Amino acid sequence: MHRASEARSPGRDGVSLLVLVLYGVLSVLLFGVRVLPHPGRLYVGGLTTDPQVFIWSLAWWPHALLHGENPFVTSEVWAPVGVNLAWAQTAPALALALSPLTYLAGPVVSYNVAAVLMPALAAWTAFLLCRRLTNGAIWPSLVGGYLFGFSTYVVAGTLAHVQTTAVFVVPLVALVVLQFVEGEIDARALVLRLGLLLALQALLETEILFTMTLTLVVSLVLAAIFFRDRRSRLMSLVAPLAGAYAVAGLLVSPLLYYLAVGASADNPPANDAFVGDLLNFVAPTHIEAVGWWATRLAHHFPANDAERGTYIGLPALAIVVLFARSSWRTRGGRLLLTALLLSAGAALGSWLTVDGRRLMQLPWVHLGSRPFFSDLMPVRFSLYTALVTAVIVALWSAAAANPWLRIGLPALAVLALAPNVGLAEWAGPGARTLFAAEPPTIPRLFTGGGYRNCLQKNEIVLALPFGARGNSLIWQAKSGFWFRLAGGYVVNTVPPAFQRPEAVSTLASNEPPARITPEDVRAFARAASVSSIVLNEAQGGPWRNVLDQIGRPHAVGGVLIYSLDRTRATRDRLARTCT
Repeated sequence: MHRASEARSPGRDGVSLLVLVLYGVLSVLLFGVRVLPHPGRLYVGGLTTDPQVFIWSLAWWPHALLHGENPFVTSEVWAPVGVNLAWAQTAPALALALSPLTYLAGPVVSYNVAAVLMPALAAWTAFLLCRRLTNGAIWPSLVGGYLFGFSTYVVAGTLAHVQTTAVFVVPLVALVVLQFVEGEIDARALVLRLGLLLALQALLETEILFTMTLTLVVSLVLAAIFFRDRRSRLMSLVAPLAGAYAVAGLLVSPLLYYLAVGASADNPPANDAFVGDLLNFVAPTHIEAVGWWATRLAHHFPANDAERGTYIGLPALAIVVLFARSSWRTRGGRLLLTALLLSAGAALGSWLTVDGRRLMQLPWVHLGSRPFFSDLMPVRFSLYTALVTAVIVALWSAAAANPWLRIGLPALAVLALAPNVGLAEWAGPGARTLFAAEPPTIPRLFTGGGYRNCLQKNEIVLALPFGARGNSLIWQAKSGFWFRLAGGYVVNTVPPAFQRPEAVSTLASNEPPARITPEDVRAFARAASVSSIVLNEAQGGPWRNVLDQIGRPHAVGGVLIYSLDRTRATRDRLARTCT
């Protein structure tokens, strides 16, 4: 009786709080230690430029609301025309939750907190779900929580896309639906709880909301197939589920509006390339500590390091096989194993890819080109593969008779997923690692207040390197939006106003400097009303050949400023104040 009561309220006791602290400390040790010396300059995943999008959004949302601006549409980037941010990965829920910290310590510090917190939160909510399913078993639930929160999907995501690692809502949705099906909560409670969770997920990452909805529908269909005696209860879910989505839609109606009016005609680039490789389920990448043996093999996998998240590991797969042998005849076992196969198949995308080679078409090919589905990266369905695997491991560990096997095999599954803590990509720009020392990509001009003396308030700046090749969004965020950017890597597509003429499109499309002429730069500057060009001196070599034909730069704080206003007064002002 005590264990049943404990399972009904897994988040209300000291054990659950202790588990959250444990996961949090582990995440800090794995990902946070290296940025502690300079948390306002170094950031987790700092050897890529993708984190700048989220760092920028952490500063943008509180800034927009405090200044009475529309947070969904801004001309701070891609000035002067601006851009709709609803389709950008800005994660407003995290930005607002961390806004006090952003105000006190800056957006880079907030980003580091988010990057470290997301794996711990995901592990904790998965622990709560596993503990509910195992009737309160602690060790199996601890393992299950780890296998989800520190799965390859989540760990690889910390390199670049923190918003995609904000998946702690997913296990909670499963937990709430399970509570309703088993009669622990009524329809009204389901509507309110699930509605809030859905709204929260919409404000974290809309792609995950869509795939979670798809997964929920498929799971309920599977439950109706395998649990025929529960079909009436499952059918009673339809109305409260609709009510929950209505509540969520009402709560996030501004987001839905701007999603509707801001839909791009262009799909995100190369989504078909972001698929799983069948070998990646058993062969790790260099993200894992055990990845040394599969380094050459992993180079053949599609996508990139942040999106190769299908790895489960041989120990966990062995547990899945043992679970299948012991539980296939049970209805719950068949449901979980079928769900695992379906989610793994979805992660593979439209083609069966083995060792980087496409061998045959898969069922996803019939969905991948359809509306909404065409915006998805199939490999991200590995999120659900990781969650189902975590539940299976927890259930098997709780039921296994052999104590050595019950403890030893799950422990090996945990070790197989251990992150490669010496990986340079987690150290941040400017941090010394076991393998490399990278120069800082945030120039000194923007780490202090010098930009106020060198740039006019609200002037439009062309920051180089452009877009994804640089980190100009962080420059703007750290300046408190002192200046506007003619460009901005907040979306993957170029706004229509910058697609013509060809000279403007060349620079806006993020072509390398070798393909850009001084005339292209001048045309872009005229189209965007640019008054200053700011070049990161550390990355300026390829650009100097182009920009030095436009004017003579003013060197200050790690940047070169090219003023397009060639009057003597402007030159005197820069020389006098910009030091």
